[in-house]
Amino acid sequence: MRIVLQRDMCGSGRTCPNINSTDRGTYVVQGYDVPPEQALASGQVTVEVPMSLLPELATAAPRSGLFLTDRETVLLSGDQVTDPDVLAELNMPTGENAVEVPRAMLRELEVTDAR
Repeated sequence: MRIVLQRDMCGSGRTCPNINSTDRGTYVVQGYDVPPEQALASGQVTVEVPMSLLPELATAAPRSGLFLTDRETVLLSGDQVTDPDVLAELNMPTGENAVEVPRAMLRELEVTDAR
């Protein structure tokens, strides 16, 4: 899988929450690892990112895999990223994880494909 950085919360782009488009028509979202509040399917995890990374979602309708918190953050559940090349590129610090989610989950975003 190839990824292209679309948004980040810091200058380096790879040491804090970020959003990447993929060559598979999905998004990879890096965020803070959180325990799920409900059972997830095998291979799925939940990450938390600041609302400022996804301001378009402030008025989004509820949908599966996406939850707006009262702390101005967004919880996203999806397939845990296991691709070794992507994990090496993300270079995530301890306490962060990455999920791959369908583009439809974040339909409000306008981004460039990684193709």
